[in-house]
Amino acid sequence: MGITGENYEIWLEGVERPTYPKTAIPQETEYVIIGGGITGVVAAYMLSKENKKVVLFEKGRLGEWVTDCTTGFLTGEIDTDPIKLVQQYGIEKAGLILASHREAIDIVEKIIQEEHIECEFKRCPNYMYANNSHEEKRLLKIITVLKKLGVNAEYKNDGALGFSKFGYVEMPDQGKFHVMKYMTALAQIAHTRGAIIAENTEVASVTNDKNGLLVKIKDNAVIQAKKVISATYEPFGKLKELSEKTSMYRSYVLEYTLPINALPEATYCDELDPYHYFRIDHQNNFDRMIIGGEDNLAVIRSDRELSLNRIRIYTDKLLAGYEHTETRHWSGLILNSLDGLAYIGESHGGNIFYAFAFCGNGMTYSHIAGKILLDAINKKENKYADIYNTDRKISWWTKLLL
Repeated sequence: MGITGENYEIWLEGVERPTYPKTAIPQETEYVIIGGGITGVVAAYMLSKENKKVVLFEKGRLGEWVTDCTTGFLTGEIDTDPIKLVQQYGIEKAGLILASHREAIDIVEKIIQEEHIECEFKRCPNYMYANNSHEEKRLLKIITVLKKLGVNAEYKNDGALGFSKFGYVEMPDQGKFHVMKYMTALAQIAHTRGAIIAENTEVASVTNDKNGLLVKIKDNAVIQAKKVISATYEPFGKLKELSEKTSMYRSYVLEYTLPINALPEATYCDELDPYHYFRIDHQNNFDRMIIGGEDNLAVIRSDRELSLNRIRIYTDKLLAGYEHTETRHWSGLILNSLDGLAYIGESHGGNIFYAFAFCGNGMTYSHIAGKILLDAINKKENKYADIYNTDRKISWWTKLLL
């Protein structure tokens, strides 16, 4: 089969990544960002574009460990399905939630165009497909809800996907991209505009000071900041009141090569539990499929090979009649919130801005968070800020639905 084993290098191959060694840390700055994944880098880019003084600390290399494990989906469809969103939040708020992700794709596209970034960005459909008649019935309910929420979507049952005899929901104008090419370019642009980036630099603590916040680095260097942005995967400091609102899952991913034009170029997901998701990329001489799923709670010791094998069996059935070869596989962590929405904003009115628990939608949530942060700094109203507020109340009814 030519399997290479656990391999995170898919988004690192061929990407020229400059290093950002720790240089002299200034005594003070306006904004300190903790965490150099896509969320931290997007924040640094947005702040530097407005000539804000920014220092970004990353304890490893930019983008490694989490961002480079992604599948690079950009979709307005989120992990919490629209039926549950309406049950939890009502039509108006559920519509805003989905709209925020669609707008995030627009933000990504605008940045790519303005900054002339080559990152394999492509608008494409997202297909929610049924594996059986039970899922098909659910899709018919979902399309009814999507229409009420103002989402551009259409139910079809024409066999056009090439692998399922059941129906599917098509959502046009979604997207996919090469996340590390994108993020690497953003970091370079932010750095050129004056943002200080320090890799292999771990923050030890953040404490209040009469003039703002004191950020201590593990080598005992200290920098004063007006505000700190916690862009780490889990909230910095693992504060109990924030961490207890989350649960960590592991998702498993495999890459395959297929005959060219075997399937439509798009992103896909099914309605199984645990669910599956994949993207098809048309390459020069073949198609690439990146397929994931079989998520399980990270606290439960699971058999990684068993989970991967389940995806292999699923893929073999899905692609029956198509030659397909596995080239590599990997896994990544997904931090879920209790109500299926990200936490974005300040907690208890403090000076630390948090962005975490992005479920499986980090590519769009990172840009939603950046825009909410920027609007808060500029004292502009943001219609999504209250929805993702870290201090929002979660009812027992909401918990039972998930």
